[in-house]
Amino acid sequence: MSKRWKVLWAAGVLLLLLFFAAVSLPNLMRSRPASQEAALSGRWPSPTVSALQQSTLAEKFVLSAANVTPDSPSPVQDRKVIHNAELGLTVADVRAAAEQIRRTTEAGGGAIDNLEITEGGGGSVSATLVVRVPASGLENALAEYKKLAVRTDREQVSGRDVTREYYDNAAHLRNLRAEEEQYLAIMQQAHTVPDTLEVSGKLSDVRDRIERLQAQIQIMTHDIEMSAVSITLAQESDTRVFGLHWRPLYNAKVAVRELLVGLGEWMDWVVAVVIKLPLILLWALTVGALLWVVWKIGRAAWARLVRANVGGTSQ
Repeated sequence: MSKRWKVLWAAGVLLLLLFFAAVSLPNLMRSRPASQEAALSGRWPSPTVSALQQSTLAEKFVLSAANVTPDSPSPVQDRKVIHNAELGLTVADVRAAAEQIRRTTEAGGGAIDNLEITEGGGGSVSATLVVRVPASGLENALAEYKKLAVRTDREQVSGRDVTREYYDNAAHLRNLRAEEEQYLAIMQQAHTVPDTLEVSGKLSDVRDRIERLQAQIQIMTHDIEMSAVSITLAQESDTRVFGLHWRPLYNAKVAVRELLVGLGEWMDWVVAVVIKLPLILLWALTVGALLWVVWKIGRAAWARLVRANVGGTSQ
């Protein structure tokens, strides 16, 4: 075998070894034996907390958040969540749908916070409503509202957890009431006018803070018990072109949404290609080198075969 053949074969073997190493190395790195993991974890044991300790720590955290001691009486701390919802409905008759929503809301123990009906050009009518329904019946109310629609364009339900804020306010209110009792006791012991005026001023300040905190708690309680639902009503267009139901605005919205989704996918693809460009170039060079070596070997083998055939023919 000539020196040229030896170099080509060596280069081909080396590229094949590099290819298999690049493919298998990440899998080898990820497949660490379980025994080795256990040995490594056994050297430095992670700190663990028993179930009893976790329960005690959780209880201390809840009590400290409410600013009370374990021996002091406190109500059971249920989760306090404010639920709100938004609906976008397309209806056949906006005014009739708004009236039906009002009746349904009042029949379920709710109330109308705001109602606005807008008349646009070409006889189009739209409405915006903000209603309050009991939080326990929010799902049923939304189902009843959607029954009035020809199509539900948008529906969103959100929840905000105010448990910590609620119980912090309750604990702060208890502290203020205790402070008020202390000032009342001091007021009974005051014998001079300056002392009486000073204590009276502090007592008035404490009572003012108590009233404001009570108002905040009442508002929060109302928001927890009564969910707010924002409803947008749009009238279905009766415009028809050549006997077809034509909805240009809706179709335009769908087209714009698909355009934005397509642009987002294209941008994600471009970013991924740019980030992975060094890896792509490395693979391209590796495959190109392999193809070049194979081509060189095949060309040399073909030339050798041709020469052998020519030599045999000439003999």
